[in-house]
Amino acid sequence: MNDVERQPGYRSTQDLLRAHAARTPDKPFLESIDQGTSLTWQEMRTFANRFSHFLADRGIGANDRVMVLTENSLENLALYFAVSSHGATFCTANVEVNAAHLAEMIARLQPKLVLWHEAVDGAALRKAAPGEWIRFSTLKPVAQDLFADVARLPDRERPPANRPDDIAAIAFTSGTSATPKGAMHSFSNYYAIGEQTLAMWEYTADDRVLEYRSLSWSSSHMLTLTPALMAGATILVAKKFSHSRFFDWIGTHRPTVVIGIPTVVNMLLNRPEGDGDDALKGLRFMSCSTAPLLVEQHKRFEQRYGVPLVQIYGMSEGGVVAGNHWRSRRIGSVGKPGLYMNLRIVDPDGKPLPAGEIGEIEIGGAQTGHGYLLEDRSIQPIRGTRLKTGDLGYLDGEGYLFITGRAKDVIIRGGVNIAPLEVDNVLMTHPDIAEAATVGVPDRIYGEEIVAFVAAKPGRRLDAAAVLAHCAQALPAFKRPKLVELVAAIPKNERGKVDRRRLADEWSAKHASPAAMSPAGSPAP
Repeated sequence: MNDVERQPGYRSTQDLLRAHAARTPDKPFLESIDQGTSLTWQEMRTFANRFSHFLADRGIGANDRVMVLTENSLENLALYFAVSSHGATFCTANVEVNAAHLAEMIARLQPKLVLWHEAVDGAALRKAAPGEWIRFSTLKPVAQDLFADVARLPDRERPPANRPDDIAAIAFTSGTSATPKGAMHSFSNYYAIGEQTLAMWEYTADDRVLEYRSLSWSSSHMLTLTPALMAGATILVAKKFSHSRFFDWIGTHRPTVVIGIPTVVNMLLNRPEGDGDDALKGLRFMSCSTAPLLVEQHKRFEQRYGVPLVQIYGMSEGGVVAGNHWRSRRIGSVGKPGLYMNLRIVDPDGKPLPAGEIGEIEIGGAQTGHGYLLEDRSIQPIRGTRLKTGDLGYLDGEGYLFITGRAKDVIIRGGVNIAPLEVDNVLMTHPDIAEAATVGVPDRIYGEEIVAFVAAKPGRRLDAAAVLAHCAQALPAFKRPKLVELVAAIPKNERGKVDRRRLADEWSAKHASPAAMSPAGSPAP
């Protein structure tokens, strides 16, 4: 089957806004927890119609890039849906995490219009691109402000500028060591991703979806913004996750679904027992994505909080690669391949492997993005090609996908491939370990040796020898760590993914000779 042969249906953002505004005009669509503000479906539709005139007056049409520089807010959400309804390309970057790289990203995008919140130092960035720059504050119109200008425009609909295969959004990949790429998504492939999320999670107009991850992530568009728009659900947005306020959010705003990441799961597991443990039981489920979740953590979370935890696996440029249905989950698996996702497991030569055999995960289909926007502003096509994910895994006999690690993270000890995640899972069954990560370090005998980094649970003490003994009970000798490093916390990137490269670099810097470990497992003299 051709990778783009099976196509989703498609409805424009404007069409969906119109339908929901007609059905439930006064129902909240967007709510900002931090700002205490909201927009109903009718208010969002009216704003989108007026904003379309604002963009048209500036000659902005399909594939013209509109960049929005702000944190998670009601304004961010409203502008996202308004740009999409008009049919232009919404461009975004994390203004906090990417602060040092914003100028390069803007220069690469060359947006025709930049909308920047007054809290962002837009004036310092203006030389990065020659397009029009407009500052804004809050959605409530004030004099000499973007939203005051928009409020004076007519609210009648204009036909969307785009076709389904025009570019809807450009967001940047996480990239821990390489420069992030701009992932380019079309309106039709975003719609296909939305269909996948609805098929997995069955959003309805009664759902209230809590999103606290950065709205600059493609993942927030895929799991929250697009499917909520399609279903008529309400989006609850917070600036960022707050450990101290999370349970208050649940009680006050009453979400039915919470979008989660492993870092948050770990934080909730490390709370004192009995502290808010019943608060989540009213949720349909909580999701977990963007990074691997270890089996032991998954089981402990569900036992403690009594809410289903639903894992999925996606990519900024590839869509929802696989996902568990909220009613039928398999712990340890990221679920079955997504809609339109022509997924296969391949060997190093690209040949498909049978069920049960580990290889690289390769995808292609209607969910995959249009292409990458590279540093030189050229576009590297993705659509219609096979996309190598860089992740290793296998499919079981029932079609469930299991991730075993990143291809670049595989430890090769004496010619034998060892998946760090397998060792991590064993480490996490130790009762005193809160976090764990395994890396390979240079060794003069075996090429690489296995080092485990572990962090203790609050109030617990860890002993390296005891951790090694724990591993010896569950792992064959060639897979056992030869050294245990006790750390306060495991480093992660902005999206909660373990930064194994940083751990390996820190190990090398700490020891006098990064060239080797002795066969006994102690640092070489």
